[in-house]
Amino acid sequence: MTDDQEFIKNDLRIACADAVELVTDYLDDALAPRDLDDFQVHLGLCEGCQVFVDQIRKTVTLTSQTQDLTVPVEPANMDALFAALDEKRTD
Repeated sequence: MTDDQEFIKNDLRIACADAVELVTDYLDDALAPRDLDDFQVHLGLCEGCQVFVDQIRKTVTLTSQTQDLTVPVEPANMDALFAALDEKRTD
């Protein structure tokens, strides 16, 4: 049985590698209807990809919250950088 047949047998219409390729468009609501359907079927059956999408979603949220926070990165002010990151983490 080929890998493609194994995915069909398991109701996965796309491979994990395909899901990784589509995650940005998925989070931006930019997938074509068929791709969206295939992606959602895959997510419903693949815990690893569910975790991956959740991690990407959290990363996007965290980075958008810290856009206005700038701290010059130099060895002399690493304590200030760590303090700013700790402050954002506790918000």
